[in-house]
Amino acid sequence: MYINETVSTIKPLIFTKKLNDSIKTIPLNKVKNTLGLVRYFPPANQEWYNSIYAYNSAYIKNIVVADKNLNKLIKSYFNICFSKKLLQNKRILTRYKRLTVNKVFVNKAELKHTNSKVIITLYIYNEERRILLNRLKRIESILFSSFKPSLNELSRNKALSLFNKISIIRQGKENFSFKIWLEECRNHIIEVINLEEKVLKTIDKSKLKNQKELEIEILKEDVKKISAIITICENDPNIYVKYSNIYNKFLSETFLDREIIIIAYFKLLLSLNKSKFEDKFLFKLKTLINKIYNKEIEFNIINLKAVYLNSDIFTQAISLKLTNRNNRLLTILKYFLYMVKLPKANLLKERFSHINIKNLWDNRVKNLTLSSILDLKNDSLNRLLIDLFSNSNFLKKSDGREFCTNNNTTKPNLDINLLNYVLNSLKHKSMGGVRLEARGRLTRRFTASRSVFKVKWKGSLRNIDSSYKGLPSVMIRGHVKPNVQYSIINSKTRNGAFGIRGWISGK
Repeated sequence: MYINETVSTIKPLIFTKKLNDSIKTIPLNKVKNTLGLVRYFPPANQEWYNSIYAYNSAYIKNIVVADKNLNKLIKSYFNICFSKKLLQNKRILTRYKRLTVNKVFVNKAELKHTNSKVIITLYIYNEERRILLNRLKRIESILFSSFKPSLNELSRNKALSLFNKISIIRQGKENFSFKIWLEECRNHIIEVINLEEKVLKTIDKSKLKNQKELEIEILKEDVKKISAIITICENDPNIYVKYSNIYNKFLSETFLDREIIIIAYFKLLLSLNKSKFEDKFLFKLKTLINKIYNKEIEFNIINLKAVYLNSDIFTQAISLKLTNRNNRLLTILKYFLYMVKLPKANLLKERFSHINIKNLWDNRVKNLTLSSILDLKNDSLNRLLIDLFSNSNFLKKSDGREFCTNNNTTKPNLDINLLNYVLNSLKHKSMGGVRLEARGRLTRRFTASRSVFKVKWKGSLRNIDSSYKGLPSVMIRGHVKPNVQYSIINSKTRNGAFGIRGWISGK
């Protein structure tokens, strides 16, 4: 009996040494450990312009030459000019085509190679389209000043088209009131005078002051003349009829028809500019690029709203301006930095704010609470999950307002999106700063030219995470910051060669 008891109490060595009895099962709804901030890993195309792996080493040798040919081909395609038969204008010299700013700016192509195709990412700033739209708006505002759409019409996209405006003018000739038109002109000039007087108070220089004062005096004389015509016409109503007939004849026969032809010409240029981005034209470009890489081609074109959002395009525009000898170096650099709009931010709060680890994204959406972030509009399961799990209290609506999901109060019609949370977690969405360097033969004199070096900057190029918050960050290519985009461009003038270097940082 004693022997059997001792045998039952003995445990093998493997169980006593290797087993860890301190491990306990933790339920999913209880979280004890908290994760820190995740290190930012930049995308692969930011590291190198080519993302490629090939079994044949001979294929990689020709990539440098192929990329140069590709960039030349893409730039020449987007800056293509249509034949004079189509536009009925004079032939433009190739020198002026290269030096003009009125064109489509393209960055250095970013390529991702797969086994069967090449994905080409292009960042584009369409300056030609912007100039054409501004010209059209200017002409239409002069022609149809009375057709000002209200805010409700603009929100509903019911602003009158050009065809509707012309038809209203031609139908309403009989109902035209010359007196009302004169009064509108007088009121418009008075508004301009008030604005000019406000600007005059801010000017310090004497020359500009005198010039503004002269302009205001001329405008005041115009107001006196118009008011004198109105008083004469009020005494004799037959003069109104006479003037209105002359105005209608001028509007219908000469002025309106000529301006419609100009508007149609600019509309044609806009449609031709738009056709460069359509599949019919891009298909011909794909066949040419296919001969370079012997693979299927796919384009990923991104239209930028401003020049300074890409460093390649930014430096291209500056170098084009500096090729003109009449432009001074410092004025050009100041002008381009003035264009850059940095977001308003509290620098002390941004750089030295304390991070609460419990409020981080990774710690809030652990385990089963991830399903509570999905869209709630049409899914009854998500509504049920939000009521069950208490960790979903941190969710926000798309307009930024927080809401609470207690047992007593439930809000089923909430517009919550996982996409918004993913976008908010991305880094370097807004601009942090810009730095520009110009070096070379940029003096205005022809003889005994010397090299010039000028630097201008706005904002900061520092990485906020690594410089201020003490968080780890990855370096690109061993020495390049992950939040900075760098580019260099070389050009030449009559005096000699020069180079522009540009840095654009994100935060």
